[in-house]
Amino acid sequence: MECLALVDEKSPFHSPCRSLSSGAPDTLTRIDTGIRLEFLWNDADIVEVRVSAWNGLFGGSADIYAAIGELSESAQKLKGFPRSPSDKRILEFGAFAPKAAGGAATLSFYCADSAGHASVEIRIESEHRGAISSQSVLLVAAVEPAAVDSFVSDLSRMEADQQGTAFLRTSG
Repeated sequence: MECLALVDEKSPFHSPCRSLSSGAPDTLTRIDTGIRLEFLWNDADIVEVRVSAWNGLFGGSADIYAAIGELSESAQKLKGFPRSPSDKRILEFGAFAPKAAGGAATLSFYCADSAGHASVEIRIESEHRGAISSQSVLLVAAVEPAAVDSFVSDLSRMEADQQGTAFLRTSG
């Protein structure tokens, strides 16, 4: 079996080898499809978090800075979503600006139809680095209310423990 390196080993999207002779991949990714916030570092004022999104074919990540308390505030804002088909919630982390430190992410939660089927749109932008343009990703996926509830719990726990990961499982 030959190995085809798809992305850097340190990337959350690292993919193990695939067989080039059969053409069938052993696996495409080591992470599930969804949105992941991973605690990296903190001091008295801020938390650094890696925000990653992956839909099975396309994804991106950026390291963002959030104020202490912002993760639990976001969890409270999202708690109970969706309450009705017109329910919309937006979580913003970091700043989409060339002079801001770190990257940014916006998670927009909404119902895709009158039956209340929930979706999330995530926009991630990398840090601006001088003359190098930032990179960005925009993904839209369906989410189940139970997955949102689990994500809310994970965000609260991350804030309280100052460590860990919050994961929002997505589909479609």
